[in-house]
Amino acid sequence: MIMQPTNLSTYKDQIEFLKLSYHDYIDNDEFSIVKVHEWDLTFPFSSPTFRSDYYSFTIVTNANGSFTVGDDKFELHPNHVVLACPDSYFKIHWTDMEKVYNIAFKKSFILKHFPGGIDNIMEFNTKNGYCCCLTEETMNYFEQTCLEMHKIATSELCFKNDLMANMALNLLFLVQLEKENETDVKINTAKNNKIVVDFRQNIENNFNELAQGRCLSVMRIKEHARLLNLDENYLSKTISAITKKTVNEWINKKLIDEIKYLLKNSEKSMKDIAFLYGFNDLNYFYSFFKTQTQSAPGIYRKLHQNT
Repeated sequence: MIMQPTNLSTYKDQIEFLKLSYHDYIDNDEFSIVKVHEWDLTFPFSSPTFRSDYYSFTIVTNANGSFTVGDDKFELHPNHVVLACPDSYFKIHWTDMEKVYNIAFKKSFILKHFPGGIDNIMEFNTKNGYCCCLTEETMNYFEQTCLEMHKIATSELCFKNDLMANMALNLLFLVQLEKENETDVKINTAKNNKIVVDFRQNIENNFNELAQGRCLSVMRIKEHARLLNLDENYLSKTISAITKKTVNEWINKKLIDEIKYLLKNSEKSMKDIAFLYGFNDLNYFYSFFKTQTQSAPGIYRKLHQNT
């Protein structure tokens, strides 16, 4: 039996749903740091499928498992870190664990203390997240920072939020440097271009509203241009020139990722999935999915649910 995605989006609600304990400093759902290994988990442990409204930063000092976010699955082992974006379906599986820390935060929390924002370090191109393996020395630094951050979080310090935001941002910058070293490229123009950042965020907002049933159609270039107060041709040329992908390619990639996830991880009918994403014609839904993936949705579901 496949577990249906829940409607819980905040970190605190998800912890309560799992009947896990948390410190009472988690009172505003904007920032938290927990020692996951101190939770009373029974292994192997598999979480339900959630759709978060926060960034998740998991530091795996010593554990084994996997983290699935959207259509991306990351294998987790000692000295790994994984970052996940909000407004995407995710679930986590642990086979064993000795030490794991999790930092959860909303973008609004970082912006309160660092108005410059975090767009440059939280962009993963078309991915919903990023995972990498750190050196032993770097992981030791990450763990010591997490311990210090947890100590501050549970203290009565007047400026603890400023301190935690600073420390979290420092770790995020280090992961960003790791990402650059892996790909051997510099941060490209897309990460520094406000139009691209806003366009990407509007895509995420649209799909989040679709998942929550607050919207009935996928926004296309006309709606995105209107929302950004731009000419359609200008938006199209800007996105294509900077990202090397068209507006429709960005939208369709996100749409297919969302559909794939529900096909693999839910028991929603084809009709319900099609309707959720604005397909009033079921035949067109089948045709669109096959064009984008070279596979019929029913075959895709059967193949991946069996594995």
